[in-house]
Amino acid sequence: MGFISKLIIFPFKLAKWLILWAFVTFVLVALFSTPVEGLSERQQGVISQNCSTIQQSLSQLQKIDSRTRTYLGTTYETIANRFIIPLNLRLVKNNRPTFSEIQAEFTLEQTKFREAYTDYMRELEALIVTDCKNSPEEFYQKLVTTRKKRATLRATTERLSDLSGQQYAAVLELRDKL
Repeated sequence: MGFISKLIIFPFKLAKWLILWAFVTFVLVALFSTPVEGLSERQQGVISQNCSTIQQSLSQLQKIDSRTRTYLGTTYETIANRFIIPLNLRLVKNNRPTFSEIQAEFTLEQTKFREAYTDYMRELEALIVTDCKNSPEEFYQKLVTTRKKRATLRATTERLSDLSGQQYAAVLELRDKL
């Protein structure tokens, strides 16, 4: 992996985040596989009984995600403003082909990242404040929506990582040609 790609790899905090998310996901998926007609009474009871633990885990996840978003947002800005854009400007000045397609896609994905994160965080906040003790069905429906928003966010971060790798590969290829 190249230097730019390594900037995107999360520090050790990712492990903590993954463990927490895996725990919450395991509990919710294992115990709450939803039948077509909705949650069973048993599933609703499990949600109600574990409501405070679930909400506490989700609050911790929210804090970790917030820090991760800050880290990723800063990293993406650094990649764009210190590597991609200056290199393309230099290539234009030297009458060389630029990597404008990668730059345009990266900028577009940064915008999608910001929007996806905002959407996800709104859903997560709504999920956390939902009274899962008295409204487990409503809580579960919001959980499903939050998972979808998180999946969209993940796809965006994966695309940004891929574009960073493409940029790095293009720079190496350019270096070899010069």
